[in-house]
Formats: sequence, structure tokens, C-alpha cells
Amino acid sequence: MSVLAPLLGLGMVKAALMAYAAMDLIHMTITKRAAFEEAQRLSNGKGVINIGAGPHRFPQSQVIAEHPEVMSNLDIVADGMPHFRQIDVESEALPFADKQFGCAFASHILEHLESWPSVEFALSEMVRVADYVVVVLPHPAYFSGWLAPEHRQHFSRDDIDEMVGLYPNVTIFY
Repeated sequence: MSVLAPLLGLGMVKAALMAYAAMDLIHMTITKRAAFEEAQRLSNGKGVINIGAGPHRFPQSQVIAEHPEVMSNLDIVADGMPHFRQIDVESEALPFADKQFGCAFASHILEHLESWPSVEFALSEMVRVADYVVVVLPHPAYFSGWLAPEHRQHFSRDDIDEMVGLYPNVTIFY
């Protein structure tokens, strides 16, 4: 960026970064909406478990958490959502029966987990409690996912392909 600044002018660089951030936010909103619509479709009337449900994460989260098809909202942070349970998906088994839900919906949580084994554990628990799993991840090419200090995992397209290969009933949006 410091190399471009003298060439383009600092104002142009700042404007370009702001435009890129706005496109990233629009992409996340559209992707999350499409992913939740897919989760609803896959639930086959058995309901959706919403993992990482906190409205503190993303404005659209509140709308999803209150959707009638969502039977349970899970998050590590207690936030008073309807049908809420506080749980750490990184280390705790999900407190539900096998295939209790039609679909598990996990938007923008896997990148916050400490390690690849934690990601595998969380995914295997989602697969256990739901017929299908829909995951939303930051797009591998968008800088916001790579720059966020709270993101402990950064998924390449190869990583995403590996997850889908390991868990055939998992659909990943990014």
C-alpha cells in the first residue's frame, strides 16, 4: 500500500480500500442470506440449529436467530436469543440427539476456532446432530478474513474442498 500511495494519491488508496470493504460487506450479506435459505430448504421440516447465533457478530444474525424454522441458537457468548444455549463448539459436544435437526447452520464461526482439529470436531458434531450442514466462511480472496485478528483459521479453496470431501453432507458458502 505504501508503494501505491505516492502513485495514486493517499485519497485514492483510501477510497479504494473503503470500496473494497463495502463490497466485502455486501458479499457477506448476500452469501449469508443465500446460505440460510439453503439451510431452510435442506431442513425438510425438522428445523435448523443455528450455531454461532449471536447478533453481536453480524446484523443479519438477529433475523436468522428469530426465524420460526430455527429450533435452537448456540453461541459461546450468552446473549438472550430465543431458544438459546451457551456452548463452546470447539470443545463441547452438542447436547442433542443424533440427526435431531434437518440442518445445522454455522455462519462465520469456523475461522474463530483455535486449530484444525477444533474445526474437525465442530464439523463432526454438526454432522452428528443434523442431516445436512451449511457453513459460511470468509471468502478466501477477501482481505477482511485475513486481517481480522480474531480469525485463527484462514481457509483456502483447497481447505474448503478438503472439508467437503471429508463431510459429503456439508455445503460451504464463501
